[in-house]
Amino acid sequence: LFVDFAGKKLSYIDRATGEIIECQVFVACLPYSDYGFCMAVPSQRIDDFIHALTACLDSLGGAPKVLVPDNLKSAVVKANRYEPTVNRVLEDFSNHYNIAVVPARARKPKDKALVENQVKLIYNRVYARIRNQQFFSLEDLNTAIKMHTANHNQTRMQERGYCRQEHFLSNEKHLLQPLPETAFEIKYYKEYKLAGNNHIYLGQDKHYYSAPYQYIGKKLKVVYTR
Repeated sequence: LFVDFAGKKLSYIDRATGEIIECQVFVACLPYSDYGFCMAVPSQRIDDFIHALTACLDSLGGAPKVLVPDNLKSAVVKANRYEPTVNRVLEDFSNHYNIAVVPARARKPKDKALVENQVKLIYNRVYARIRNQQFFSLEDLNTAIKMHTANHNQTRMQERGYCRQEHFLSNEKHLLQPLPETAFEIKYYKEYKLAGNNHIYLGQDKHYYSAPYQYIGKKLKVVYTR
C-alpha cells in the first residue's frame, strides 16, 4: 500500500464562526489494481496520520504486507512534546497489523510514483467535483470525498474493460491479510523518576500514578494511550 498527503488542501466552514478550516488530504493506493482511498484529516500530525491509515485498512477490508509512506520527516509533522516519535508509532502500528514499513527514499520519486499519480487523479475526480460546494464540518467533507472516490474507483480504466474496484475485488483483495479483532491505538512513551511518595506525575493528563515503593529513585518507562 502506497500512502502520501496531497499537496493541495481542502477546507470546510466553521458554522459558528464562519472561519475557513483547511484540511490535509490523505491518499493511498494499492499497486496492482490502483484502487484508491482518500480522506481529509485536520493535520499531518502523527495521530491524524495513523487515524487515516486505520480508516484506509478498514475500507480495504484487510492489511497489505508492505506499507510505503512518503519520506517520514516531510510527511508527518511532530505536533507537541507529548507525542511519540514517528518511527515508534509506525513500529507499533506495523506490529499490530503485521505489516513491513518501507518508507520511500528522499528525492527518489520513482519509489512513490503510483501514489503521486493517484493524487493527480484525485485532483481531477474529487477536488474538481466539489470545488463549488460548501461544507460545514469535516464529516460532511469526508462524505463527499468518499462518494467521489468511490465513483473514481468504479470508472472504467482507459483501454481496459474493467474498473479499479472490479480489478481490486477480483485480483487483489484476497491477498490482503485479515484485520485484527481490535483497532490499533497509539501508545505514548515517557521516562520518569519515581518520587519519594512512590508516584510519577503524568503531565499530559495532570494526574499522579503509583508504582511499587521498591522503585523509588529509579527511572521508569511509562507507556500509556489516550
